[in-house]
Amino acid sequence: MVNDLYFLVICFELVLYLNSMLLIRGVRGIVRQAAFLQLLKSTLPLTIILLTGVVLLSTAADSSDLGVIQKNLETSGLKQASSLNDYSVMLGLILIISGAVFRVGLLPIHFQNRLLLKETSHFQAMLATLFPVAAGLFFLVLVVSQVMVVNLSSVEQLLYFLSLIILASSAGLLLVEKEWKGILHLIIIQSAGVFLALFSAVCWKWRHESFSDEPVSIQQAMRAFTPELLLIWLAVFGLACFLDGVGRRRSALVYPEQLQGFLIDQRLLGSAAVVLLALLMGIPGSAVFIMNWQAVLSLFEIHQEASKGAMAIVHTGYLGLNIVLIFSSTLVAFTCAKLILQICFAKPLTRYRQRPHRGLVLICYGCVIGALLFSLQSMVGF
Repeated sequence: MVNDLYFLVICFELVLYLNSMLLIRGVRGIVRQAAFLQLLKSTLPLTIILLTGVVLLSTAADSSDLGVIQKNLETSGLKQASSLNDYSVMLGLILIISGAVFRVGLLPIHFQNRLLLKETSHFQAMLATLFPVAAGLFFLVLVVSQVMVVNLSSVEQLLYFLSLIILASSAGLLLVEKEWKGILHLIIIQSAGVFLALFSAVCWKWRHESFSDEPVSIQQAMRAFTPELLLIWLAVFGLACFLDGVGRRRSALVYPEQLQGFLIDQRLLGSAAVVLLALLMGIPGSAVFIMNWQAVLSLFEIHQEASKGAMAIVHTGYLGLNIVLIFSSTLVAFTCAKLILQICFAKPLTRYRQRPHRGLVLICYGCVIGALLFSLQSMVGF
């Protein structure tokens, strides 16, 4: 049942639907109706695209079970490669991957929950962003790793282009974003873009090294990068709890300028926010630094196929993706550094001497401790 493609898609859509319903539930009446209509209009075409890809793939493989699909594709791969069946498989995979990426809002140009996020707290907004992104990445890794026995290079190139678009667009939008929710949202999307770039590099490596003595599956390779991604999201979630914990005792915190000089009044809580921002900035030993470093090294290992006797050179396309990844990560670091300077050294616009919300502050401290323990462990292991 777990390996059934239709079952996975239904569970994937159910998670996204429940997430949207929980988000809409806390919105006022008139805004709730408008948000629901906006959500329906933006997600229904993407769901149709995703289901179309599933139908094409399962029809071409004559089964909906991922194991059977893999065996049937391996068998058909030994036959004529230009058959209509192979084109259906390739189109199905493209629609599934692109549909899932668009469906969870990984492309920043597609803010299906933008109106909803404005009406919710930072805590709710980040949960509403993290759950779909986590479900989408899990779905992609699970499906692609099972059926990438044919048309592997096509899927690999699609992941390359999607990660390129995600990294470039999130970096550009970070330059103009002025609100806390938007900044945290884009940091999540940028980290998912780095993960997809790693996914594309792992697919390339698996395609060229799958005949080694002890081949590593795509799922096993991607599982090694998952802890870093989760810890990045943990730091973002800790910042969301910090913003709500401070803002619940007074007006909501919307813009970074509202926290200018916050460290003067709340030294312990301000230090926790600075630590989380420093970890997201990518200081050595942090999850951001480790994942970006692994991505850079993995992309540099991809070489173009050279003629016999010629020296292999770095793949031009992946070199460009590497440059975009470095530029995007630099913009994230610049944004976090600017926020740290505002919290620590800028002239306060208001004073924060009221006691913050205890429960949210404790969650924030827990996120700081967890992220720091991982960073210390990484430094010792490195």
